[in-house]
Amino acid sequence: MNILILTTNPKLYAAKGELNATLAALTEGFARRQGHSVQVRNLAAIKAVGGWNIEEEIEHLHWADAIVYHFPIWWFGAPALLKEYFDEVLQHRKTFFITDIYGEGGQLGGKAFMLVVTSNMKASDLSACPVLENYQHIDDVLVQPILTNRYLGLREQWPTFHADNVIAGDTSHLEQNFIAHLQQVIPAATQAIK
Repeated sequence: MNILILTTNPKLYAAKGELNATLAALTEGFARRQGHSVQVRNLAAIKAVGGWNIEEEIEHLHWADAIVYHFPIWWFGAPALLKEYFDEVLQHRKTFFITDIYGEGGQLGGKAFMLVVTSNMKASDLSACPVLENYQHIDDVLVQPILTNRYLGLREQWPTFHADNVIAGDTSHLEQNFIAHLQQVIPAATQAIK
């Protein structure tokens, strides 16, 4: 399987993006050990040296059987850098067509996607605190990247991994939990994509 890792690990305030970079490296290493072909696109690094080549990025998207996004949750969504990537790279007639039935013109069908996110909210905050009272699962917060992928034709979503409470909480078991998540998701998905 061809796995494309898109990581946005920008620096902001005290956050240096290191945890997202670590999780992306774990994904890459795990997938390679499983025998998959992997490409990694660090959007912050690409942007820092002049930005992305749109045609090249579209080729990466079409090459992939699965796309794994790594990003921190900022203000209840993906960082602006991922939205900018979507706005510039997702081109009409190259990644989607306009159709009579809205959202049925995606050109990346038959692929899967997964979100790997970090945040300072605790998983227990979902549905428990006033701001998140109507949000039961982290995917309820991540509607924009999920619907963007569905619009492109990626209808198979692998379970989201949410590294929660990463600033104040205990992250000592995070890598172990993430590897366990990958072990459950990627081998099973390998069979589904073929």
